[in-house]
Amino acid sequence: MRLSLGITPKSYFNLAATDADAQAYFNVNTAITSDADKNAINTFYLGLKSDNIYTKLKAMYLPIWGSAATCKWNLINPLDTDAAYRLIFSTGWTYASNGITPTLAYANTFLNPSVQLSLTSNHISSYIQTSRALASSTPIGARVTGTISAINIFPRTTGDVFRHFNNINGYIDIPSIETKGFFIGARNGGTTYYNAKNGVTNVGSTAATNSVNQNFWIGATASGAPGSPSALYNETARTSFYSIGDGLSTTDITNFNSRVNTLMTYFGINVY
Repeated sequence: MRLSLGITPKSYFNLAATDADAQAYFNVNTAITSDADKNAINTFYLGLKSDNIYTKLKAMYLPIWGSAATCKWNLINPLDTDAAYRLIFSTGWTYASNGITPTLAYANTFLNPSVQLSLTSNHISSYIQTSRALASSTPIGARVTGTISAINIFPRTTGDVFRHFNNINGYIDIPSIETKGFFIGARNGGTTYYNAKNGVTNVGSTAATNSVNQNFWIGATASGAPGSPSALYNETARTSFYSIGDGLSTTDITNFNSRVNTLMTYFGINVY
């Protein structure tokens, strides 16, 4: 005998399948109206949780919704506050369905690695949609002036690609002639850190020396006081995803790459 719960099987399935954190994001981002879009994003949340990656994320941004108001949300904690790490954009951004592009512009995450991340466990990532012209620009980073410390990604055709993970001297090269793709940099121990492009991981060994007392910035890195941006490393490429959080293992990197690229593929903006 089947007991009636007063709801149809279809509505019961939808209720059970909707992730609470995904729903919180849908509630604030009014640009997400398609059921298909919601299903793809919900599947993304569920996948990150199944892979045990979600709890390692402090901030995650999916800026593909056409305006600052809809691209600012941190998918991990979608509240409109500095403490929730929602983005505050400067002027000079272009917003589109395939990502955001800065022109001498930046966005403040309000997430300070010296406060919110461990010295020996941290990561950042960005999904870059277009080739980058500047060798010294960075899509996401935090930096303290001089020889103190930094956490930056510098995707480029030659030279150091992942530089400075709570140190100032170490970097890892990635052999690549294309700067488009999903880049992940992660420190996962006192001396071990990883970089990955499109799921291919490289290992480096340089000691973590100093935490970075500076906010992470999108579209630039910064020097000076924690709330002060610098135009020194302004980005020029269009980017459709960013994340900041704790360290990731090689398995985490493989799984995270797969989940993010699957989401980009759904939206028709994957680059590999």
